[in-house]
Amino acid sequence: MTTRRGLATLPAVHRSYVLPLCYLLPLWLAVPGYAAGVDYDVRIDAPSAIEKLLEDNLGILRWRGNDYIDQEQLSRLYEATPAEIEKLLGPLGYFKPRIESSLQPDGKGWLARFKVEPGAEALIFDVDLQVAGAIRDEPDFRPRWAELIEVWPLPIGAPFTQSDWDSAKRRGLQALIIDRFPAAKIRESRAEIDPERPSAELAVLFDSGPRFTFGELQINGLNKYPRKLVERMVTFRPGEGYSQQKLLDFQTELQNTPYFSSVFMDMPLDPAQPADVPVRVELVEAPARKTDIGLGFDTDKGPRGSLAYRYTNLRRLGWIGSTGLDLQKEEQSFNLGVELPPDEKRYRYSSAYKVEHSDVSGLDSWTHTFGVQRTRLRGEIEVTQALQYTRETTRRMTSAGEEKNRARALIPSQSWTQRDLDNLNDPQRGTVMSWQLAGATRAALSDTDFLRAWGRIAWYHPAGERGLWLLRGEAGQVLAEDSADVPTKWLFRAGGANSVRGYKYQSLGVQDEGAVLGGRVLATASAEYQHKIVDRWRAAVFADFGGAALDWTNFKAYRGYGVGARWISPVGPFALDLARGVEARRTRIHFSLGVGF
Repeated sequence: MTTRRGLATLPAVHRSYVLPLCYLLPLWLAVPGYAAGVDYDVRIDAPSAIEKLLEDNLGILRWRGNDYIDQEQLSRLYEATPAEIEKLLGPLGYFKPRIESSLQPDGKGWLARFKVEPGAEALIFDVDLQVAGAIRDEPDFRPRWAELIEVWPLPIGAPFTQSDWDSAKRRGLQALIIDRFPAAKIRESRAEIDPERPSAELAVLFDSGPRFTFGELQINGLNKYPRKLVERMVTFRPGEGYSQQKLLDFQTELQNTPYFSSVFMDMPLDPAQPADVPVRVELVEAPARKTDIGLGFDTDKGPRGSLAYRYTNLRRLGWIGSTGLDLQKEEQSFNLGVELPPDEKRYRYSSAYKVEHSDVSGLDSWTHTFGVQRTRLRGEIEVTQALQYTRETTRRMTSAGEEKNRARALIPSQSWTQRDLDNLNDPQRGTVMSWQLAGATRAALSDTDFLRAWGRIAWYHPAGERGLWLLRGEAGQVLAEDSADVPTKWLFRAGGANSVRGYKYQSLGVQDEGAVLGGRVLATASAEYQHKIVDRWRAAVFADFGGAALDWTNFKAYRGYGVGARWISPVGPFALDLARGVEARRTRIHFSLGVGF
């Protein structure tokens, strides 16, 4: 660190200030075998932004109440305090404070007063950023360095503080470390302060060190699963430049599978050997067999019981076989499925057979579905293409007796979901968007031609320190000559805890002789405000509206509003709502678990 004439170099001062030894030594030397300390109080008059800093760190306050402080030692502490204040304010960018002090008798003791005016903040007058090392030979050096300069957080004219200065240097260094130069370091740095202006001139010299490249993959801990299972998930190639993000993505890919209970990665970063550095992966395999039993209650579907079994190593290739039984009061289902490990392009292929029974809002249905699909998750976006064959039988009572209907369809579909949230279990900011396009034709194993489009969006935004806004909307439409031959699952009904509250689950649709049939159009919206009460508890107020209908000319928006409570559990928000259905003229209780999307 260098100092120019007329300038003071900023010392490495921490917030926890230690009284200089030259003041402490006379105190201890003067301590007699017994002492009765002098009583004194300290008053600090300073802006609130710095008052607490001074109260927490000044020596005259820390020694108050000590039996060994006599009048002479108090005088020395008092005389040392202005210098302490100056050193404490320096890291905050105040280098020429005005300090007025007094020490006067006060009753049986003394009163020390310090009035502090911090003065003008030091502003950054000049910034000199330089880089040395192998990065200068990279083809993208100039745009990369220009980007770092552009996002440098302490531009000319910005206020100077020690913490911002330290943070800026770490940020600049991190930009080198994460991409190809993990051994980068700061070779030189200085902050030259001119207290008279006041101003700061900053200079940093970063040394990138050598360029590192990935080497061979070394895998330890594989016993049941084939090595190819791990190699398919690798996000880099040997000889490719080091990337911290690619290592993290690789680790995340492995951790998100059911194959491993622990994933640890290590890459030795020796500047003397930067080329083809091996990547070591330490794995702990999870049990191949897993059984889950669940019990619960849902205000939409009533009591629930579930049984699921999964085996993650079919044919010793890491194929995942699963079966499950889900029993609820109004809906029951049984499924069998096989999922393959992700391929080199990160696609996950799966096939499944599912039989479902539903008896909701006067419509009784049995549905058999066999399908295949592939899914790929890239960053925040998940895309799924699916092809499924559905056979459905529905029954309902009419004035003419029982009416039975059968429908079949071969349905290709494409789904897209983006989750841009700060926290998946308890989002406070961000959006979730999803849409799906599907259809069928008589020319391919279907009873009718139809095209179905559906989309939904949820928006989270903080309201002050304790509030949260949640806005949600969805819309859908089915283009078909007749709804009767479209499987019920591909039509629309609304109402329930995650739809229009205040109405029974799937009770809003096409009313027909006591039954609620699926409609060809859907629109719902919700506005909710949550306010933190204590710990994990929040209160909520909300308003919902929407419905489903045969077409837009017959569409009616039903309204619901109410209040609720939220408890943020480790697996997501638990919501309990008391909702009033305006058109139904009825109040209902709803509760649900998890993010309602």
